[in-house]
Amino acid sequence: MNQTIKKTAAEPPGVLNLQKAEAALQAGYQAGAAQYRRDDLIEVTTPHHRHLAGLLGEISSSFRRPISVLDVGCGTGRYFYCLQNVERLVGMDITNEMLIAAEEPVNGDQISARNIQLIRGNVFFASFEPHSFDLIYSLGMFGHGCPVSVEVINKFHKWLAPGGHLFFDVVDIGGLPWRARLKKKIRRLVYCLSPSQIRRLLDEREEGIPFAGLSWRELNQIMRASRFSRFNLTSRLCESPLWHGRHLECWAASSPDVKSDSSA
Repeated sequence: MNQTIKKTAAEPPGVLNLQKAEAALQAGYQAGAAQYRRDDLIEVTTPHHRHLAGLLGEISSSFRRPISVLDVGCGTGRYFYCLQNVERLVGMDITNEMLIAAEEPVNGDQISARNIQLIRGNVFFASFEPHSFDLIYSLGMFGHGCPVSVEVINKFHKWLAPGGHLFFDVVDIGGLPWRARLKKKIRRLVYCLSPSQIRRLLDEREEGIPFAGLSWRELNQIMRASRFSRFNLTSRLCESPLWHGRHLECWAASSPDVKSDSSA
């Protein structure tokens, strides 16, 4: 199993203060990478993980040839061993500490990927050649500091080969207490209606990692506005002692006869 660590170059998209969010996430992950790796030993025994592991195994084994896979926000490599029929696996995360932990991932003896490449980078700024991957997945990343947007979904579409699959989850705000949902809804409304000066003040008041969960309706709108014409959304309760709430799971597939997607 060949592993290398590289860093991607990038430019910020300027839609949100993603650099501030990245800095907050990096601080937390740098300090907590060792604990995340220890948590892997707990998480892999949970119904939540077994569900996701089964889906990844099913999707990756559905191809009739060895495939190339991108794990976005790979963390400590918790899902590497779940994949089947993989020739090349690229794991991308924003901190070296998490990637170092991913060099010895949980259930490492069960990993069948022939080549693993670990890359430090932010998906919002990263770039790959069109049609580079047959499967792209991201689990546990979207929702806390990482927003799902049409732009990033279209990036995934661009990077997928014809007939490729996308699978990701995001925090479902429907699983939050109603008071928390109301508070976040009001803040979003105020933010959208405010001039740029007020938005900057609200951004400055945002402490720690900004919340970026979505409702089923919001995620559906994003996917319908993206280049994906085939997708399915499911809300699922997270059965794990490490996190309580619901996730929205999204599966999408690129057209098997797509010819070019270089404009995304």
